[in-house]
Amino acid sequence: MNSLKNKLTLFFGIFVYAVVAQEPLFSTIRISDDVYFDETEIDVASWLSFYTWTIVHEGLGEAQKLLPDSNAIEPELWQYIKNKSTDFISYEARYTQLPVGYFGKDCTVDAELAERLPNFKNRCTILDLPITGISYKQAMAFCKWRTKILGGGKFVFRLPTPEEWKSLALKGLSEKEQKEGIRDSLNNKDCAVFNYNIPCNNGITENQGNLKGVAMYSPSINEVYDIFGNVSEMTSLKGVAKGGNFRLYANQCNVDSIQSYTKPEIWLGFRCIAIKGSVLESTNKEAIPDAHASAKFGKFTDFRDGKTYPTVLIGNQTWLASNLAYKPDSGKYWAWNNEESYVAQYGYLYTWEIAKDVCPVGWHLPSKEEFGTLLMSFDNENLSYKELHLTGSSGFSIIESGIRIGVNFSPYVTGTAFWSSTEKNKRTVWGLSVDGLKHTVKLYDSYGLKSGLQVRCIKDNE
Repeated sequence: MNSLKNKLTLFFGIFVYAVVAQEPLFSTIRISDDVYFDETEIDVASWLSFYTWTIVHEGLGEAQKLLPDSNAIEPELWQYIKNKSTDFISYEARYTQLPVGYFGKDCTVDAELAERLPNFKNRCTILDLPITGISYKQAMAFCKWRTKILGGGKFVFRLPTPEEWKSLALKGLSEKEQKEGIRDSLNNKDCAVFNYNIPCNNGITENQGNLKGVAMYSPSINEVYDIFGNVSEMTSLKGVAKGGNFRLYANQCNVDSIQSYTKPEIWLGFRCIAIKGSVLESTNKEAIPDAHASAKFGKFTDFRDGKTYPTVLIGNQTWLASNLAYKPDSGKYWAWNNEESYVAQYGYLYTWEIAKDVCPVGWHLPSKEEFGTLLMSFDNENLSYKELHLTGSSGFSIIESGIRIGVNFSPYVTGTAFWSSTEKNKRTVWGLSVDGLKHTVKLYDSYGLKSGLQVRCIKDNE
């Protein structure tokens, strides 16, 4: 065993020596003299080369900490990772130029998944999926390792700030697209130019709305692939991802949209930025300043059930940036359409009596006036909808998720509504109404007490 480890260590050492000698960096796009961005999201092969290096140099225990969440990746990919080979495979990964290692060149891929992968022979095409199912901490660990092993004392790898990501995205758009902040979703043959959640309307199934391999669409003007769609990309701010993903619509994949997360997701990946200079020189160094961004976004863990929510500061108000998903011990509440699978994304719908007391300690159900203060941050109802929506730049991240009226659930595409603590009379209550068809957000005074509405908690004044 020691003999094998020595051979592998030497093998890796030769590769690392060859890699760090390269400049500019392989598989990256040069943005300026000192800044490089990865061409695509980090792929599975690069992640597995990181895993294998860790096995060889730090042991299996440390390597196992790098394994993705099996519930947040393609099942066939998990089987491939789970059933490691005992043979060492020398196929080199895109972003490390190091061997994939103990993962075979052959894999079982069903026909549906094969349509979403590049058609390469003599290796497992699953390796070309973007790595998903990993945490912010794991992504940071990859960047740190890449600096140590591949930076050669010349480059520091890290996650981009939201502003750095936005700058890269804008550089890849045409002049017309830059004004709109979004890339055209279809080409002149009515086929998708990035991976989002609408089928190609030329009648050919292209698996829109499913995860695909990296670089399967044409690059943007600056030769970067998949900056919009496919998977949302982590930024240096934990819980804040950019770019949209295969589960969102094309108009939600824009330069200002934010996708909040609290755990590994199948729609969440990352790419790195490389800054020229030593670790010491690059400490707190940003390619583009992002002042005060870290003060705006945060997270809160509800001690009652351990669920973690993103938070956002808007003006002087701190809000939960996703719908409350706390399950009370008693009272009336529902998952949308009575299907628990929707709770993770939509939260629960509560009656007003339950909503009044469901927020965790230190937070409360907002009053009509507090919602009014939120809306005053924007000029009109349409702008409020745009900015407070999941795709907006405010970070409040409203998502259409329906309500319950009587015994029926409204279609989620029609919008949603949030309870306030303010009664109009003994039968109705004020709430924040989100119209998904008219694209407006406004205060509404006629929600019945037994209706099922969403809850967004606001933090108590300190």
